[in-house]
Amino acid sequence: MDSELAARWNDLTSFLSEPTREKWRKTIIDSYAPRPFRGIPHLCAMFKLFDKYKDHLRDRYATAFAIFFKNVVYDPLASDNAEKSAQLLRQFAQDTTFDSENYVAELIVASGSYSTDAHLTPGVCGDEDLHYLIDFDMAFLGDSEELFSEHEKAQRKEYSHLSDEEYRKQREKVVIYPTIRVFLVFLPRDPSKCSSFYVVSSHNLEKLGRCPHGLSSRLLVHFIRV
Repeated sequence: MDSELAARWNDLTSFLSEPTREKWRKTIIDSYAPRPFRGIPHLCAMFKLFDKYKDHLRDRYATAFAIFFKNVVYDPLASDNAEKSAQLLRQFAQDTTFDSENYVAELIVASGSYSTDAHLTPGVCGDEDLHYLIDFDMAFLGDSEELFSEHEKAQRKEYSHLSDEEYRKQREKVVIYPTIRVFLVFLPRDPSKCSSFYVVSSHNLEKLGRCPHGLSSRLLVHFIRV
C-alpha cells in the first residue's frame, strides 16, 4: 500500500524537488500509518474511488491533494481536525510552488462537517468535488457486513481510553436524521447495505436497531463528541 501511495504522490508532485517531495510524503504517511481506522488502508480505499469517479470531478488534481490531506490530522476526540489538516496543507503550499492552496484548503475544511446544502435538500444530489470527497471518505458505510464489522473493531481501538460502557454511551449519541436525503453518489441504492450498518451496530451496542423506514441507503449520521 505504501508503494501505491508513494507512486501516486510522486506523480502528483512531479513539480517538486526530490527532497521536498520525500519530506512531505513522509509527513503524510507517518500521520496515517499508526491509525487503526482512518489509516493507510482507508486512504487507499478513497483513492480507488477517486480513480473510478475522477472523470466526474471538476478539478481532479486538487481533489487528489485534498484526499491526501483530508485526514492527515485526525484525533477522534477533537472537533477541529479539518481545520488543522487544512493548516498543514497550507504549510505544504508555502514550502512549494503549489498553486491550488485555497481551493484544496476549502475542500478540506468544508468536508469536515460531512454535510452540505445538497445533503439537506430532498431530491437533490450534489455533483461538486466536495460531495465526492465526502463520499470517498464515508464509503465504508456501504461495505459488506463482514467488512463493516472490521471497521467497527478498528474504530473501537481508537477509543481504547474508554471502557466498554463509556464507549457504548458515546455511541448512543449517534443522531439519525430520517427525513434528510443524503448524497452518496456511488453507493448501491440497496436498503440491505444501510440495514447492514444498523444491524451490525445494533449487534455490537444493543442500541441502534434497524434502518429507519424509507431511508434506503441514503443516511446522515453525526457522531456527537463531548
